[in-house]
Amino acid sequence: MRKIIRLLLSSLFLIALNGLAADCPLNLQIADTLKKTLCIDKFPIGNTVPNGYDKKLNDIVKNFKCFSLAVSTDSKCEAVGVSNKWDAHCGNVKAGIQRNEDALGQCQRSGCACKLVIDTSVIIDANLFYSKTLEANLEDKPQSNEDKKNSNSKSNNSEAKLDLPKQTDKKQQTGFSINVETTGPDSSGLVVIQIQANADTRSLKINDEELGGKIGGKYTVKKIVRVGQETKFTFTGTDIGGNFDSKTISVTRQAADSKAVFTQLNAANVKQQPARDAIAIIIGIEKYKRVAKADFANADAQDFYDYASRALGIKPEDIKLLVDDGADDVEIYRTFQNWLPLKVKKGKTDVFVFFSGHGLPSQDGKSLVLLPWGVDKDFVDKTAINQQEIISALQAVQPKSVTMFIDSCYSGQTRSGDTLLASARPISLKVSETSYPANFTVISASAPDQLSSSSPELKHGIFSYYLMKGMEGDADLNKDGRITVAEMQEYLSDMVGRQAMGMNRKQQPQLFGDPDRILVGR
Repeated sequence: MRKIIRLLLSSLFLIALNGLAADCPLNLQIADTLKKTLCIDKFPIGNTVPNGYDKKLNDIVKNFKCFSLAVSTDSKCEAVGVSNKWDAHCGNVKAGIQRNEDALGQCQRSGCACKLVIDTSVIIDANLFYSKTLEANLEDKPQSNEDKKNSNSKSNNSEAKLDLPKQTDKKQQTGFSINVETTGPDSSGLVVIQIQANADTRSLKINDEELGGKIGGKYTVKKIVRVGQETKFTFTGTDIGGNFDSKTISVTRQAADSKAVFTQLNAANVKQQPARDAIAIIIGIEKYKRVAKADFANADAQDFYDYASRALGIKPEDIKLLVDDGADDVEIYRTFQNWLPLKVKKGKTDVFVFFSGHGLPSQDGKSLVLLPWGVDKDFVDKTAINQQEIISALQAVQPKSVTMFIDSCYSGQTRSGDTLLASARPISLKVSETSYPANFTVISASAPDQLSSSSPELKHGIFSYYLMKGMEGDADLNKDGRITVAEMQEYLSDMVGRQAMGMNRKQQPQLFGDPDRILVGR
């Protein structure tokens, strides 16, 4: 590729020749503003011409892949110097310039000011190359030794003055520019940078990293930017005439959000089960009348209504929903004492009970109580409902089976960890001492001495959320289309435990009953 580029550059240089005059074998076109032709070949070339070649610039051009041309900026000094000593550095302009400066040391030591104009067949100072001053310098007659001596003395004590055209911003003169566009950064920090110049380039640097020149001036660069900070990239491009443009962009990469992403509950994901002989009593109390809230408890109950219908196959007319002030002690007693017996067929009807709200240990610490909407903290023993009363009411109607889901704790704390009642004591009743009838299955949110938590991210009690998520199919661990009590318990223990751990809490759902019983599906 480098060889191809070198050949193209040499071709472009020679194409710039504007005809061959009989008395001037090599003609170089001056800038359009001057409308003249400069014949360098007719003027003296310095002692740096390689041995074996006459002092004609066209011979140097024809016989070497790379050459350099330096011009004295002092009219009384030698006008032109040519060298091929850096031929091995074709394509590496920086190295070529350094070698050229070394090779033209003779010019510099003589007290003349030398300016590099062409290097590796590329014009690098178009203003000087096309200047009237250069034309005047080259037309001077050869100097005598005395003239040179006087000239050297003068140039050592004063700066050379050039009658150059007034220079303005090169970008404005030439119209050379680069355009930079970037994508990302993506999650891995990768940015893809597209650079497009409006001309062939000799050089492109990114934060001082040289990418080299390209015909067409198009580059694609990939970078990884550092996380948590702004990264700046400065792009400096130079065209083959030595004109440049610079652009700076900034890219900021944010650290990825380490919070877990949760999918919303969607009862539509539940396969609709055929209707069955079953009823459900669903109670959710968030906004208590006299005690602290149970966050998201009403949302738990309202969403469970659809899961009871779709996952458990319960007809809507056989579901009793009690929420907030509709779940006071009177309504709860009326539901279990009056509505329940009317719906249950002895030995045939499956009964499901869902409760989300506050619970407490009884005054003697030996049983559990559920708190209805209007519970009074000073009369808990009279305004709360003992869980044993509910069990007795369920037993009395002699259903085929009873399944209870209890998203409540008995630690005397709210779902957020605040003290519910100052007088509440952690329950001392051990799990092994709790007994339920043989046809009962009870899955509760936590151990008696643990907090039953809610989550602002889930917008549910975490037990209720994963209970319903499990019914969507996540708890079907063996993927046989059915969810057993054991599968649900294993799923809840894993997911609820993980979620609680992320909140610096411990919560382990509890199971009582037959683990092999099929909960969802038939």
